[in-house]
Amino acid sequence: MIFNFELSTTVMALLAVCAVSTIIIASLYCPFIRRINRRSRQCRLNVDSPAGSGWPAASVIIYSRGEADRLEALLPTILSQDYEGAFEVIVVNEGDSADVRNVISALQLANRNLYLTFTPDGARNLSRKKLALTLGIKAARNGIVVHTTSDAIISSPRWLTKIMRNFSDPSTDIVLGYASPVSDAGISRTCTFEFADDCTSWLSSAIDHRPFRGTELNLAYRKELFFANKGFSRSLNLHSGDDDIFISEIASKQNTAVELSPESIVHFSSYDFHSTIRDTAVRHLFTQRFIKHRPWPRLIIGEAALWLAIISACVAAIIDINNAVTISAAAVLLIACATDIAISWRKATTTLGLRRLTLTAPWFTLTQPLRRTALSLYARLSKQKKYTWD
Repeated sequence: MIFNFELSTTVMALLAVCAVSTIIIASLYCPFIRRINRRSRQCRLNVDSPAGSGWPAASVIIYSRGEADRLEALLPTILSQDYEGAFEVIVVNEGDSADVRNVISALQLANRNLYLTFTPDGARNLSRKKLALTLGIKAARNGIVVHTTSDAIISSPRWLTKIMRNFSDPSTDIVLGYASPVSDAGISRTCTFEFADDCTSWLSSAIDHRPFRGTELNLAYRKELFFANKGFSRSLNLHSGDDDIFISEIASKQNTAVELSPESIVHFSSYDFHSTIRDTAVRHLFTQRFIKHRPWPRLIIGEAALWLAIISACVAAIIDINNAVTISAAAVLLIACATDIAISWRKATTTLGLRRLTLTAPWFTLTQPLRRTALSLYARLSKQKKYTWD
């Protein structure tokens, strides 16, 4: 092997393609991922301060499907929130449930700000969840509604304060929170990366003032915005869409804040995390086609750039296999890509409360398009209900 600096035009072109791909990854893909870490740092440093007239009153709406045991664990943590403003808690249950009524009745003895409503059992040809949420929002006495579900696990007594402090800015109408698995120890690294990739796509877009989605487990907005948009009227024929289609309709560059302080993070548990995360991904994969202003897919562009960098570097090395200059240049560029990706995902997964992905992150980034294609095929064959008449 020799050091020959007189490279052929073909090799120079291939190395140039690899270099451009590396620049795309360093300037578009990795900064997009690192936005989560920077926003979390900002949220930790921000001081809790109310608006000029004090902390606004809030209505916490908990969506339930009859999980009385989970409500029994969740409600005390919400009712005991260390929030200086007034707040009420409204449980909206799908249909009437004696077990849920018993849980609520027992807690109402010591909590006058706890209420229960439920959807009629005869409701057909409409989204029962959206009907339940609409009933809860109409029942809310306060101007800001904070959404979560009975699947949530809230460990911090400052959760409500951290979400509501964003409304001290009069221009803020929507606050997007984050929800992570209570523990991903039993989840494969592949599933962890897919979940992190999905959360990064909408969180970083919102941080970049291009919001299009939230999570049903941790979301707040002004009630007047809901009625000004005529509620979920544009997606009533769909089972889902309350946390993505609806958010894309009411969110703008100026009216949405992202809260990522550790105290604001909600957790969720499941008997089968893989199925839960997969089903959620399938649901959002279907509803995203109804989102009119979806942001530029920087993660997909970064993945394509990584493929291009590897292919161009390998081809250049094969063509000029005996030239140490070509081999070294290709290796340096690929190592730079892999290192930047590994560091970026390590910071992001740490911030998101997930298993740290470092050495495996470049591989998962490279293979993510294949998994995304497989998910699309699975979604086409899935029997998950999409329309209300299914």
